[in-house]
Amino acid sequence: MSSGDDKLSRRELFAKLRPEKKPRSADYEEVAQTPAALPESNFDLLGLLQRIEGNQDRTVKSRVMPVLRPPGAIDETTFLAECTRCLACIEACPYDAIGLAGPQLRGAEGTPVLHPLQSPCKMCPDTPCITACQTPRETGIQPSGVLVAGRGFHMGKASIKTSDCLAYQGGFCSTCAERCPVSGAIEVNMGKPKIVPNLCTGCGICHHVCPAPWNAIILMPELMRPPREIKP
Repeated sequence: MSSGDDKLSRRELFAKLRPEKKPRSADYEEVAQTPAALPESNFDLLGLLQRIEGNQDRTVKSRVMPVLRPPGAIDETTFLAECTRCLACIEACPYDAIGLAGPQLRGAEGTPVLHPLQSPCKMCPDTPCITACQTPRETGIQPSGVLVAGRGFHMGKASIKTSDCLAYQGGFCSTCAERCPVSGAIEVNMGKPKIVPNLCTGCGICHHVCPAPWNAIILMPELMRPPREIKP
């Protein structure tokens, strides 16, 4: 190892030693949510949402894929139909964790989504994004209320791709477990991290801090979000 290697970070060192792979994006939105990457015949949001939410009466003209929404997001069908795209939740987030869905998401373009690779959700106890979504704006725009308080943080679920995880490939790394804000959501057994699904909130912090050359944390959105009003 040359003297110059002593100055490399852990991520840079593993990238240098590991065989080169075909370039790919680590951004969930670009890889897993891009409609263009899917066969057109298999791309049916309406059918997907109806099967997930069990509601055959709603119609969705937009054709997009489910995405990582901010805390408290209601069912995707209603969210798409009623979100006013007022940007209030984005402006209220103190960590810039919420951004706009891009044109690759078609009908969801301009709606709020999480960008954990850039800045994960810090799960603020006072949920300013939800407050902003429920509060009338000075411009007179009424809140859409598509983010609802009192439902905890259930944005998605993370999983570990062991073929890319340093701990599973002979190295030592527990960064995801060390930085996870939810106690017990990531366990480490024999030096290998494991995500506990029923505790994971999908905040994306593990995805954001993963030092592996190819991000080993995969985030999937919460597909079964409840409607605005929950019947007792």
